[in-house]
Amino acid sequence: MANDQTPASRIDLHMHTTLSDGKLTPTQLVELLDRRGVSIAAITDHDSIEGLDEAFDVAKGHPRLRLVAGIEISADHPLDEKSDLHMLGYFLEYHDAAFQARLREFRESREMRAMHMVLKLARLGMPVDFERVKEIAGDAGIGRPHIAQAMVERGYIPNVKAAFDGILNDNGSAFVSRPHISMEESVEMIEGVGGVAVLAHPLYVTNYRELLPRLRNMGVAGFEVHYAEFTPEQRAELVRLADKLGMLPCGGSDYHAMGHPGEHLPGSAGPSAEVFAELERRAMANRVRR
Repeated sequence: MANDQTPASRIDLHMHTTLSDGKLTPTQLVELLDRRGVSIAAITDHDSIEGLDEAFDVAKGHPRLRLVAGIEISADHPLDEKSDLHMLGYFLEYHDAAFQARLREFRESREMRAMHMVLKLARLGMPVDFERVKEIAGDAGIGRPHIAQAMVERGYIPNVKAAFDGILNDNGSAFVSRPHISMEESVEMIEGVGGVAVLAHPLYVTNYRELLPRLRNMGVAGFEVHYAEFTPEQRAELVRLADKLGMLPCGGSDYHAMGHPGEHLPGSAGPSAEVFAELERRAMANRVRR
């Protein structure tokens, strides 16, 4: 399926707010989406749905925008025990009590993980104040970008992105692995609340060529193809793979409002209206099967 995005029908299915590692509140993000003419958007905070109620409430005042309840769940890589991947979920019935309880456990574990990374940084000669990291995170579950921002404030690195070049990135010098959940469990969590699962940014996933053919049997509907950071050549390759594997070519901007030069804004990437409609159809089918 080709990407037929036009300014009149912008679709963006990957964005973050202050409830995970973004810089805009849900209210601010919804208002920006409307200003940029985005017609369909999914807020996909990391392991959190805490900002969705606010976002949906604000979206009532922006009738041109259709908001989709989403999430981005970190999970174990089934082919590489040393790395992880991110599973996007859409059309979630997110008020489910068991689902929310599981996510609270994730966020509590994230805080312990962050504390251990801060201790590692101190041993590496880059001490940061953990209380400051918590202040930066605010109401969000603490993530690596919050630690990175504290490092920028102390002058250890020039920008947040630099922390992910050998320090906080997977297998970096201060990296600590996150709480473990299998990829299959992440898909089950999403489908358990009526959603549909999509693999995020596959080119950042190790051994992605081996993994992609297995996704369909795991219940995954598609993977990100029209992802803002991917080049036209990379997208073309992923379109061919999606067609070959019978997977939906999804995507989004992965907007965090970090403000760094060249950051891709909401609506700069996303799937076609046809693909979005098929995602919704599959989510509805999942709900019927439950």
